[in-house]
Amino acid sequence: MIKPTSVQLQRLYDQCYRITNIFLQPIHLVRIDDRTGNLYILAGVEESIEVEIDPQGDFVT
Repeated sequence: MIKPTSVQLQRLYDQCYRITNIFLQPIHLVRIDDRTGNLYILAGVEESIEVEIDPQGDFVT
């Protein structure tokens, strides 16, 4: 089981705050990919917001 890095956790918190408190959108799923170590957020009323954060805390496009 891979654990997120401290940088990933900070980015995750920032993005979750932005999604829920600024954009007022629900978050449906937060997962970490065991193969890559990337964090994924699936959010939005129609699940249209996707965020991927790599272990260095950078956003993946």
